Amino acid sequence: MNTFWKLLVASSAIALAACDDPLAVDYPGRIPTENLTDPTLAPVLTISALGDFECAYSGYSGGSAVHSDEYETANSNIPGANWGERSVTDALDDYAIGGCDNSIFGIVRVMQTARYQSETVSDQLAAWTDAEVPNRASLQAQVRAYGAYTYLLMGETFCSVSFDGGAEEPKANALAIAATQFQEAIGFATASNNTAMLNMARVGLARTKMNQKEWAAAQAAAAQVPAGFVVNATQGADNPRRWNKLYRQATEQGAYTVSTAYRDLAAADPRVLVIDSGHGAFNPGIRLWVTSKYASNGSPIRLASYDEAQLILAEAQAEQGQLDAANATLNVSRAAAGLTPFPNGQTKDQVIANVIAERRAILSFEGGHRLNDLLRKAIPWKIGANPFTGRPYGATTCWPMPVKEKQGA
Repeated sequence: MNTFWKLLVASSAIALAACDDPLAVDYPGRIPTENLTDPTLAPVLTISALGDFECAYSGYSGGSAVHSDEYETANSNIPGANWGERSVTDALDDYAIGGCDNSIFGIVRVMQTARYQSETVSDQLAAWTDAEVPNRASLQAQVRAYGAYTYLLMGETFCSVSFDGGAEEPKANALAIAATQFQEAIGFATASNNTAMLNMARVGLARTKMNQKEWAAAQAAAAQVPAGFVVNATQGADNPRRWNKLYRQATEQGAYTVSTAYRDLAAADPRVLVIDSGHGAFNPGIRLWVTSKYASNGSPIRLASYDEAQLILAEAQAEQGQLDAANATLNVSRAAAGLTPFPNGQTKDQVIANVIAERRAILSFEGGHRLNDLLRKAIPWKIGANPFTGRPYGATTCWPMPVKEKQGA
């Protein structure tokens, strides 16, 4: 990554009162650069890094949902229309350099900012001592776990990656870094008895190993996540930087409407939270359908959970020939939703298709899960033209490396 992306570490910070809880992030302020080497500010710097990740995750999650087959564009304005019509290119500034509070979604700049921040704060924590920072291991667990997620998400859906002035690399390299950092987060969390970060890192590690097709490791990590576990990326209605971008752009602005396929899926599966908004979308003549997962600009976005871990566990079981066990794992959620169980005796392809269908339903409209499945499972993309606007789809699949990054802007 060139110097265009090397952003100052003097970014977001929040009140010390919230520093002990990584899930309670208020709207950040700013820290003078000269204070960044002060160990007494370690909790503030940690939450600053977490805040940058939550900003990036909102744009990534929303943009990925709209780009996948979950949504269709319901507006004809550029660049907004590009996001839901597979027309985000390496030259689109909203995608490449859009920030938290000045873009429709924005992905690359904010993801690289979050990644760089996590690395910088992690280095600072490593340089300090336990005497200087009494809860240092717990803070290190938080920074490593959230930072690892930036590498994981890039490794899933970016076409290629580049870091800190380096050359363009295969996205698999990002997954390798994610795996290492999740393991480090597990070590720090275990040492500090930070169970939230321990289980978040386990989910992240399981997801990483799933993408690397290391099925035994994915199964082992996923199986350790306890029932009921969930970590959300917090959002906030108090400032545009903290808004839930999918709610803002799709529900509030009406720029994107849930696709017909997902409306139909919601009619058959109560876990797919889709409703008719009761009014039109941005363009006249288009009905606005939205997800009820997000009720406001401040609605949190699920990041890691037992539900996701169980889906990874089922896929790992199926890939290793444990077919009936995989269906049994999936059937717990189906039974709770009142759905017919998957039967024993299915083929491996059938069981893996069950997993993909369950992930499509349970993790819809969050975290880029559907986009990742489209890419790694070669699921057919929407082609032809948007049925609501008539605009032709583009050819974008994975997130491209921006022209400005290639050119060293």
